[in-house]
Amino acid sequence: MQSTEAWSHSWSTPSWDYSGSGSLDQMELCPAWDLPYAHAIIPALYLAAFTVGLPGNAFVMWLLSGRRGPRRLVDTFVLHLAAADLGFVLTLPLWAAAEARGGLWPFGDGLCKVSTFALAATRCAGALLLAGMSVDRYLAVGRPLSARPLRSPRCVRAACCGAWAVAVLAGLPALLYRGLQPSPDGPGSQCAEEPSDALQGLGLLLLLLTFALPLAVTLVCYCRVSRRLPRVGRARSNSLRIIFAVESVFVGSWLPFGVLRAIFHLARLRALPLPCALLLALRWGLAVATCLAFVNSCANPVIYLLLDRSFRARARFGVCTRAGRQVRRISSASSLSRDDSSVFWGRSPKANSASAS
Repeated sequence: MQSTEAWSHSWSTPSWDYSGSGSLDQMELCPAWDLPYAHAIIPALYLAAFTVGLPGNAFVMWLLSGRRGPRRLVDTFVLHLAAADLGFVLTLPLWAAAEARGGLWPFGDGLCKVSTFALAATRCAGALLLAGMSVDRYLAVGRPLSARPLRSPRCVRAACCGAWAVAVLAGLPALLYRGLQPSPDGPGSQCAEEPSDALQGLGLLLLLLTFALPLAVTLVCYCRVSRRLPRVGRARSNSLRIIFAVESVFVGSWLPFGVLRAIFHLARLRALPLPCALLLALRWGLAVATCLAFVNSCANPVIYLLLDRSFRARARFGVCTRAGRQVRRISSASSLSRDDSSVFWGRSPKANSASAS
């Protein structure tokens, strides 16, 4: 998946890139300084995302998996999305430690392969699950009767399993081609892929299939849903806005990385000639975009907590129940899984029961 070459060198001494201004034998040698203070700021942000994302996503999974009775349709997407984000954040301490050491990987070849596989698979799974969620919302709003056979629990579970199967396949190149590579700045090794044209082409293809394509599906579905918002009820409109927030944060976090990563692959393939100044800007931009994308793994629980009263009520209910307190049972209904309630299957205590979407 993501190569560390664009942000893993020590900023105290220059590494070198090649501009695509000519043939391979005539390419210009360019100094490639890393972003100043990146090896202090980026590890801190990774650890902050880990601190928020680990308990947040685990708590979302606990709330959804602990529900009694049949699970609402989109709850399944939300549960799998939280699992993908949880798998992602578990790797962040490793990358924080490597970044703090100037990009040098101290954990051995095995963890290098496993952690990059986890990054690739969980990022791909997240994009595909969000695309599946957008298709489900479009069918629920745009074709509620004709699409009912497709919106069954079995179909949703199959879609989630399919997303994970594709994600595992997308992560396999990390297991095969990632490993410890000598650092160009001195002793030590980096967790990186071999700099071959074949791997750059494969990386660009995977980026298009596992990020650009799901993103296009998501945008098309929500453009169509947005046209129907004036005709839907207030509660359903509120639920869709919460989902829009989840999707928008994902796109805003990962789109800069996807665009810059595609430019990086094209530059490495010498299909997009870049002068030295733009190569340096690309390296620095990738460092910032990668950090922004990684921090997204902790965003969804924060969105639920800030935007959905029902989630806050269900969270209080779950915590109090585990503590042995006697609290009134909150009736279940999800604004992600329902068309007329709030994000999770637990509504506010004052809400009445309603039918599932």
